[in-house]
Amino acid sequence: MEIIYNKIFLRHKVPFHPENPERLSLFRDLKDSKIENGEEFLKLAHAKEYIQLVKKSSENCAPLDLDTYTNESSYEVACYAVGATIKAAEKNAFALVRPPGHHARKNSAMGFCIFNNIAIAAKYLASQGKKVFIADIDLHHGNGTEEIVQNEKNIQYFSIHQNPCYPGTGLRKQGNAINIPVPYETNDKEYIRILEKEFKPALENFNPDIVAVSAGFDSYYLDLDSLGEGLGFSITLKSFGKFAEIIKPYRKFFALEGGYRPETVKECVDFFRAEL
Repeated sequence: MEIIYNKIFLRHKVPFHPENPERLSLFRDLKDSKIENGEEFLKLAHAKEYIQLVKKSSENCAPLDLDTYTNESSYEVACYAVGATIKAAEKNAFALVRPPGHHARKNSAMGFCIFNNIAIAAKYLASQGKKVFIADIDLHHGNGTEEIVQNEKNIQYFSIHQNPCYPGTGLRKQGNAINIPVPYETNDKEYIRILEKEFKPALENFNPDIVAVSAGFDSYYLDLDSLGEGLGFSITLKSFGKFAEIIKPYRKFFALEGGYRPETVKECVDFFRAEL
């Protein structure tokens, strides 16, 4: 699987924040991919007023909420993250992007996320008549993604996430969203059971043209409690191997979400890169 990456993603930063360029430090030898600014696609998921708010906040280096910062480069970087995710969707590749996106709502930033990369790409594909299955494997529920794609007949959202956990959503199945909340320190046995009994049948029943993966690796055992809040699963590459096996027959693309230790991100990205 090809990696879509560019050093521009390192320019979104402030001191002493867990969502920082160090997350991608073990990829420093990757060559820059040619990517395009994805500003034109923002309106697929976000209100005009919110887009303008992000632009102004970035110009002033002002935070968007208590968790989500901006600096002078953040608006541009977030637009390029969208562009890279669109490119990954077209090339069946892995968008190794920052800032992440799955908490970003139509009208607001949230949880380190500015623009919802995966939801924008999914709506872009759906506008072309494609059926898109979003698989969110981040530790946290992608509340922004679910909100943005709600009731889209050509998009199915599926999330396995910790409960209780930020942001406290995703506690039940509703509409075109299938949410599987599971407890702290869920292990491979239980995770694989969910993949086999819940995820695989849902995927086969929807029969998508493409699978869009919100690739959050804070669910990986190396990232256990990386944010210091008593959060995490105990799953290993065995679980991700089962996930890869299930989605392998389909067209697919990935966009990076969580994962806050550099070794976590490197190990998991390299694994999927090799498997798919």
